[in-house]
Amino acid sequence: MSSESMSYALDNLRLLIAHDSQDEAEQLMNALRNAGRATRAQLALGEDDLLRALKSGSWELMLCRPNFGDGTFESAVAHLNRLGKAIPVILLADDFSTATVKEGMKLGARAVAPNEDSELIAMMVDRLTEFLRLRKELQHSEIVRHDAEKRLSLLMDQSRDAIAYVLDGMHIHANDNYVEMFGYEDADDLAGVPIMDMVSAADHDKLKNLLRSRAQDENQTQELDCKGVNTDGSEFDATFTFSPSTYDGEACTQIVIRAAGVDQSEIEERIREISEKDQATGLFSRKWFMDQLDDAVAAAARESRLSAVLYLRLDDFEQHQSTLGIDGADEILRLVAEWLSSQAGDASLARVDGEDFALLLPVEDTEAAGVLAETLRKGIEGLMPEVSARTLQVTASVGGAFIREDARNSQDSLTTALKCCNQAQRANDGRGNSIKIHDPMDDVAAGSTEAIAMQLRQALDQGSFQLHYQPLMNLEDESDHLFEVFVSLPQKEGDVLDAKDFIPVAAEEGLGGKIDRWVVLNGMRAAAALGQPVKMLFNINGSSLADAGLADWMLKAMKAAKMEGRNVIFQFTEADATSYLKQAALFAQKVQAVGCKVSISRFGGGLDPFKLFQHIPANMVKFEGSFTQELAKPEGRNRLAEMIKEVSKGGRSTVIGFVESAAQMQALWTLGGVNYLQGYYLQPPMDVLQIAETA
Repeated sequence: MSSESMSYALDNLRLLIAHDSQDEAEQLMNALRNAGRATRAQLALGEDDLLRALKSGSWELMLCRPNFGDGTFESAVAHLNRLGKAIPVILLADDFSTATVKEGMKLGARAVAPNEDSELIAMMVDRLTEFLRLRKELQHSEIVRHDAEKRLSLLMDQSRDAIAYVLDGMHIHANDNYVEMFGYEDADDLAGVPIMDMVSAADHDKLKNLLRSRAQDENQTQELDCKGVNTDGSEFDATFTFSPSTYDGEACTQIVIRAAGVDQSEIEERIREISEKDQATGLFSRKWFMDQLDDAVAAAARESRLSAVLYLRLDDFEQHQSTLGIDGADEILRLVAEWLSSQAGDASLARVDGEDFALLLPVEDTEAAGVLAETLRKGIEGLMPEVSARTLQVTASVGGAFIREDARNSQDSLTTALKCCNQAQRANDGRGNSIKIHDPMDDVAAGSTEAIAMQLRQALDQGSFQLHYQPLMNLEDESDHLFEVFVSLPQKEGDVLDAKDFIPVAAEEGLGGKIDRWVVLNGMRAAAALGQPVKMLFNINGSSLADAGLADWMLKAMKAAKMEGRNVIFQFTEADATSYLKQAALFAQKVQAVGCKVSISRFGGGLDPFKLFQHIPANMVKFEGSFTQELAKPEGRNRLAEMIKEVSKGGRSTVIGFVESAAQMQALWTLGGVNYLQGYYLQPPMDVLQIAETA
């Protein structure tokens, strides 16, 4: 219903602006917000302001003028370096030229933009935001990898097997069993010793051939039966198993040696095979297939190798199952699996769910996937298997997706293929027997202004929006039942389009006011149908505020729904209130005259949010979500406590949202001055308005 979304994935950018003009800085902030960039900013008009902000806050991006008060861009960069702050900086230059760009980047700017071009600045903010996201993902991955390697090292040291790591034919690490097996005193003595020294001279040729083979493909696992050589010259029978691994972050080869007579590899292989195989069809399982997808994602990133993922589902399988029984249905699956195996060639094939199969194969181009998908669809249609003395007509729907060099993970690729398969099943009036190959332009088209606008008009005509109700917990009065109303737009594929994704389009198309009216009308109807007194908090869009008749319509809707003014709160964001200041003030005046209350949400993101109270006599304030995230830091708690104290001076109620953990809850209990708490930890949004029994 507004840019206030029911989604709890916070995407607010914490922005520090070092500027020489407060008015220009506020104009820039408004431009970023109007362009859809969710930001929380603080202004530094001099060097002291900058130092206080750097020491007391957590910032992700900085915009900086060449001079701001007594500060300069050079001094700002020096402070960042001195304080160890890895904050990328965009220099807002007066004279924008190649010379100033070069000079700015030499001095430490991540980017340089012309000060007067807010559109270009917004684009640069987007690029750096993506860089920050990737940097955080990489940091997380590195931490996870390092922890995994530490656990691996501990397991290796405790293993009964002899294990070593080899790089370029030389030992770099070994566990105690490996060291003892070859008669060395400790692992340091093995460092730099070639693997060739560990086997009998009679087996050197076999080892050389194996190493040459590994040089061609290091991803394979190979075994070598040979004679190991102890430091005293004695020999023993052993099996060396070579496999790819990493040690201390570097790709290398792992060697596992078990003495002859205690080789359990055959038993382990059988156990692995049982765990990876589907017993009904003999195909590999979903777990095995996900491992293959992981390898394909790595290959795509490393070698730019394109792979296709095909997701195949048998149509109307439940009908076959009810007609033939479980045994007959399993026979269909087995026959289809046999046929798919005969067609798969080099593709990885697995049964990934009940009647669902998946294939993974490298392709030269995207068209090849469509050709194979159609071959499989047509082949299954003509299969005509005989089961229980019946000749059956079996069809399948096939969805296809791709693993490209920018693929993030295997699950995304499989999910996309599954979505395409679902779309294919809806073809032919729901009979399926079709294919759908993912095209990245489909995503662009689905998210385009035209496509979303069309869906919005249809939803208004058909009343197909979905309302969600999330309670706000009153810390002083348990009998106070207040619900915030959110809206989403269900999609054909079963997905949901959140308000934050469609409200900007609605504003452009002049549909914001109509959506707000629909939400308020249906939310009030739900409240009336509940049969118990409740308070409703409705979000109003900035574009709706421009409608001079909106407030009068809202009052008529309240009267029709028999909602008392004291039970209705209208809320608009700080950014919208700033952009539509006169309209918001007039709206507030009209609704407050009949007892309604007015709330400002996403409060505290602007440079001077308290100025709003000079124009809009708000009754309630809901703080911007990043304040909740920063409760774990003393400076974050202190900053929020100061703002709560300032807000409460005017007798305003305070709301803290995005409460997602017990730790946040405890911190807020002890903070003081908080009237309402809201968040998934307390209660996720509900599709049906109801008062919890525990309330």
